[in-house]
Amino acid sequence: MNRSLRNPAIFLILAGLALVPGGALGATARQDFAAGLVACDVVAPRDIPALALEILPLAMNAALERIGPPAEPARLELRLLDPPPFYKRFKALVQVEAFGTQMGDEITLYPGKDPLKLAFRLGHEFSHWLVYKRLGRRPPLWLDEGLAQMVAAAAAEKVARTRKQDIERPRPPKLEGHLFALDELIGLQTYPRSAARSAAFYWQAEALVRALEGKLGAEEFAIYLGLLSAPDAPDWQAPLRERWYFTDWDVNWLAEQIRPKTEKLNVQ
Repeated sequence: MNRSLRNPAIFLILAGLALVPGGALGATARQDFAAGLVACDVVAPRDIPALALEILPLAMNAALERIGPPAEPARLELRLLDPPPFYKRFKALVQVEAFGTQMGDEITLYPGKDPLKLAFRLGHEFSHWLVYKRLGRRPPLWLDEGLAQMVAAAAAEKVARTRKQDIERPRPPKLEGHLFALDELIGLQTYPRSAARSAAFYWQAEALVRALEGKLGAEEFAIYLGLLSAPDAPDWQAPLRERWYFTDWDVNWLAEQIRPKTEKLNVQ
């Protein structure tokens, strides 16, 4: 299913990217977005993988469509890393796929070879960066990560459509035994330590953000995001009740949305 570009140089010209050989520093490429408000510099130790240059614009545009551009011109550096040496991967007994971290104006990423996973990871990290650049502060953990998961999914879906691929996001295994109650999820200020609890956190945070955006609508949800990202951010329920007239019933409904749906048995 993977498609590679036979001539990366041609792709760079068509995409409007400038490839600069850097000797020991490797190669760099630049892509501008949002009418020049976003400049993204891609840096790699050697050649920049063609797959990364193909997926980058799709993932960034998916993030911009969901969050919007930064408040003022901003520059982001996307630093692509070579995978660890084979002996280190073998020793760790893990397969290195698309994995990234975002710190300030730099995203560090192992691009991997799976276009959908790469799109998901780029969309996730672009979301964190754009929210911070647009609002000046990061929202609460559940909101920040739930929104990033939504943007990541949108980026992967965009790439899947472009490549005529199917995308599947199975529910994390053993989810039911590690779920958070709504108050617990909202109150988290640090990431869960165990893999199972972490998987539950990301799944539930995304489910909660999707439910909120679906109920408020995209424009009103953007206002809610701004309120909870303010220096004097209110309790998460306060604006929902005061501005959007949420009731206890609505909050209970949200609590139901972060739990897996059970299939109803058709008994005759």
